[in-house]
Amino acid sequence: MKTGKLTNEQLNDIVLSKLPALSSNTLVGAGIGADCAWCRVGENLMVTSSDPITAGGMQAGTLAVHVSCNDIAACGVRPSGILLVIIAPTSASEEDLRTIVDQASSESAALGVDIVGGHTEVSDSVNTFVVITTAFGIVTKDHPVPIGKAREGDKLILTKTCGIEGSYIAAKEHYSKLKGKISAELIEEAAGYDKLISVVPEGSIAGALECSSGEINQYGFKTGAVSLMHDVTEGGVFGAAYEMAHFSGIGVRINEASVPMTEATAGICRVMDIDPYRLISSGSLLIATPEASRVCAALEAEGIRATVIGEFIESGYETVDADGTIRELTPPEADEVYSM
Repeated sequence: MKTGKLTNEQLNDIVLSKLPALSSNTLVGAGIGADCAWCRVGENLMVTSSDPITAGGMQAGTLAVHVSCNDIAACGVRPSGILLVIIAPTSASEEDLRTIVDQASSESAALGVDIVGGHTEVSDSVNTFVVITTAFGIVTKDHPVPIGKAREGDKLILTKTCGIEGSYIAAKEHYSKLKGKISAELIEEAAGYDKLISVVPEGSIAGALECSSGEINQYGFKTGAVSLMHDVTEGGVFGAAYEMAHFSGIGVRINEASVPMTEATAGICRVMDIDPYRLISSGSLLIATPEASRVCAALEAEGIRATVIGEFIESGYETVDADGTIRELTPPEADEVYSM
């Protein structure tokens, strides 16, 4: 099998189709494009998500906290706690392990998220650090929630720029491949992208906006101004947009020229010969909304860049390049980070 995430077809055939039926307490469970489960906890809801970091090297502690907390934030909910699992290779030193733990602790403290448990071990089954986090947050009755699926006519917003996490990993883990081929200033810039990897601020801001029509969903919660949000992890912007459309049962069209990208990311991807639009990008959030101007204004008022990069359509998965050529948007496969 290929390195990286399973294809959507494999995931459905090997995993999702084999899972038992959900109980009445679970409102939303596993599914392609659905990173979080929604479960009843009394009159409230709990949102939870689990994610691994397998290609983060010695940055895995930093990345692991954000990758699962970002999933919770993509539901418009502020995460409150995580479980942390660290599997270290036998080649690791105690100091290496301390570094990973210190990273996770520092990032959790900065986000105001408790590390409430987990597991730590050394195993010859891995040759690099594998760090897995499971995050959760609580939704109360007075908090709006996303509609749950993108709808035809919704605009697609991207926060910040594409390729954030992949650029950071390249600058920190593959410096020797970049040195002399792009400027030291651009490498240094990308090495500081860990400060951009959280989408908790934008998820919380967008998630707090109530829809203008005042809808109430089938569970009795107020409906938000956003239809669906998705953090951009493996598969990049194109992969995340495809998953949102697939999950919603509609199509999507992305204007490639509208996708913002830093000079550092463009340079790294050119040197590494990888596609920036399919490069892991924790730190970017995709938002489907019928109220794009209002959502963008709320984000930009807090200093968060927000760009409309496309829209959801009745059917089909498409990208449009700068000269107007329409191309098929294919399903996500192994992320470009594995080609570095």
